[in-house]
Amino acid sequence: MRELSLSDSRVVGAAIAVYIAVVVVMSYHFNVSLTPDRLVLLLLIAGLATGRARQFLKDWSVFLIVLLAWQLLTGMGHKIGHGIKPHVMEMITVDKWLFGGNVPTIWLQHRFYHPGRVAWYDVVATIFYTLHFVFPILFAFLLWVFRRRVFVDFMVTFLIMALAGFITFVLFPAAPPWIAGNWYHVLPHVYKIYNAGITFFGGQLAMGPLYQWMFSHQNWDYYGAVPSEHAAFPFLCFLFARQVWPRAGWLVLPYCFCVWVSIVYLGEHYVADVIAGVAYASVAYAAVRFAYALGRRKVDREVPRVSAAAASDSVPF
Repeated sequence: MRELSLSDSRVVGAAIAVYIAVVVVMSYHFNVSLTPDRLVLLLLIAGLATGRARQFLKDWSVFLIVLLAWQLLTGMGHKIGHGIKPHVMEMITVDKWLFGGNVPTIWLQHRFYHPGRVAWYDVVATIFYTLHFVFPILFAFLLWVFRRRVFVDFMVTFLIMALAGFITFVLFPAAPPWIAGNWYHVLPHVYKIYNAGITFFGGQLAMGPLYQWMFSHQNWDYYGAVPSEHAAFPFLCFLFARQVWPRAGWLVLPYCFCVWVSIVYLGEHYVADVIAGVAYASVAYAAVRFAYALGRRKVDREVPRVSAAAASDSVPF
């Protein structure tokens, strides 16, 4: 497969960036949720610009099937782990220990949220929250276009991390702040600001038929808060961005920070959840890198042996 030249890559990259920006803006304008099934279909159009549509289908089809299967299993987590009592106090204890007796969600909402009025930062936080799948899939697409080998590593790491998160959701169901405050009453009232922020776009973003079916048959797992995959996914992107683009990759870190602050402010996660998400992403990334390093060492040891054996079997002229 021909590699893109520098000039080609710039033109294609600019065209794809404009296309992606238009898609994201129009999705909010028309109140359409960019779920993974929809997003990959839209990226297929962008993939046509690279002349690698067949390779796109080959590389992305398996990932999409696994991602949707994982999403379905996540919705079933509360059924698989039926009988396990949700954890409510542990994350509160950690946050209070980290912040001198304060819970950051309560602190932020008390100072910045005004019931009945949607501030600009409520909308911004809501957007960061809804980019949960959008950002990592768009990042994966950029890797696929410009660094396909790293794209494969990213997908493997992403799926390992997602699987580890699902297992944790089943074995350690954890209540987010809005549930701890409003259902269990162990915190002062916690506003679910997402419900207010999304009204800026005309109400709940419309999901595709596949996700509507998943929601109606399995529902979402309200207790899948630890680790925070909203925190883990962008940080995994940061780790790979630093690997591929050592300097420019640092630009992903401010995005991670914005997501982390947003999910805590919205009442969806504790800081403890964020820390757990970052840890899961880091361990998954390190594990895959270590596995590949071991594989390369094995190959390096085998090559001299094969070369020596070939030399010994050769017949001199």
